[in-house]
Amino acid sequence: MRNKFKLIKVIITCSFLISCSSNGDFDKSTFVKTTSTAVGGYFGYQLGDGDLFATTIGSTLGAVFGNTLTEFINQDDYYFFKKETLRVLEINDNNAYVNSGYWRNPKSGNKGVVKIRGYYGSPECRLIENIYVLGNQASNTFGAACREKSGQWAMMK
Repeated sequence: MRNKFKLIKVIITCSFLISCSSNGDFDKSTFVKTTSTAVGGYFGYQLGDGDLFATTIGSTLGAVFGNTLTEFINQDDYYFFKKETLRVLEINDNNAYVNSGYWRNPKSGNKGVVKIRGYYGSPECRLIENIYVLGNQASNTFGAACREKSGQWAMMK
């Protein structure tokens, strides 16, 4: 019982410290990563009887678990749309006849079609249409992607 109280206290303290030190960019990813690192460190500390090495190993394992969990949590519809859009843009550079792609979120079942609609501006930018299908309802949204100096495509918000 006493160990559970300590664990809760560690989590609350870490959450408080993170929220106080963030500059408004605090999100669920930061919370999951930090909390899993703190919990891993706590368990390492408890299992290693206060040994610094065991605490470090526990924190590291917690951070790895937190990154994996965060990646899974962040796989929303936009994640799959963006991934497919960037893939289509790269293919389009080498083969101008390929200008569309299909994405599907296996967690939500939502899907969509990405189409490159036009070129504009400097640096090299593309107008992107996303036909988003939610259930039986389809809707269109438009966005843009531009090539950065590094050569990578970046979605514009």
